[in-house]
Amino acid sequence: MDYFAALSAFVEAAQANNFSRAAEKLSIKASTVSRYIKDLEQDLGIALFNRSTRTLRLTEGGETFLHHALRVLDALDHAKQATSSLNQHPRGLLKLNLPPAFARQHILPVLGEFMSRHPEVRLDLTLDDHHVNLINAGVDLAVRIGVLPDSTLKARKLANERTLVCVSAAYARQHAPPATPQELSGVLLNGNLPDEVFFVPAEGFAHGVQRVAVAGPLRINDLEAQLRAVEQGLGVACLPDWLVAGQLASGALVQWFAQWQVQATHVPASLWLVYPPKRTVSSKVRCFIDFMVERVGSPAYWQS
Repeated sequence: MDYFAALSAFVEAAQANNFSRAAEKLSIKASTVSRYIKDLEQDLGIALFNRSTRTLRLTEGGETFLHHALRVLDALDHAKQATSSLNQHPRGLLKLNLPPAFARQHILPVLGEFMSRHPEVRLDLTLDDHHVNLINAGVDLAVRIGVLPDSTLKARKLANERTLVCVSAAYARQHAPPATPQELSGVLLNGNLPDEVFFVPAEGFAHGVQRVAVAGPLRINDLEAQLRAVEQGLGVACLPDWLVAGQLASGALVQWFAQWQVQATHVPASLWLVYPPKRTVSSKVRCFIDFMVERVGSPAYWQS
């Protein structure tokens, strides 16, 4: 039995004292209303109406049930309105799962602007490089970097990512750049890359893809710490453009092998906004996605 439909039919019949008028209001057959009432009475084990050929009156049990049925339908209506308003006007708690370095560089600096635009949205940020299960963790939205695996998650591409070979200005003055990517192997720092990476030539650059082992003397599992190590002249690192754009523009870092793109896999990496699959994306998630897409731009502002 469709309990919601049965409750609606019962309430309409009780208020109209007539099955036919209730059916007309609900745009269903009178026999359907009668069947719903009969199903409710069987389920409750009590008669809801006293019936005669001319009148239809609630029993004592029917009066009691009507009182509670009205409260249930009213509560359901309020629940629908409250939920719909969440989707129409951004509000509530938005739980974000973010890579620490990207969050510090490109999300935390603009959070004030987002919160000013959407004062009824409260934010809960978890900075973590590990990919948590969004559904199990109750996360509304995450930023993922790399190549997305096949999954049931929904995703919006935020930007392409370019991985650049970087050294400090002082290191560049003391060391000439190697002739080939293979010669970088012994000085490349690692931590965020696999033990072997792909150097993919830029379009029009007459070289084939080269596989290069990452076998430098230093491993650091944090991107910002790798950046600090490179700035101190401790070696060469392959770092994402969104992390080093400012240092390259200021001259603090120097890019080597500018005609090559470094990739962890055959497929170039990207930045993604990822969220659990739902028939309707809530307004709090949608407004954050729209905000980040607007702020990052196309191409991303650090690539301009």
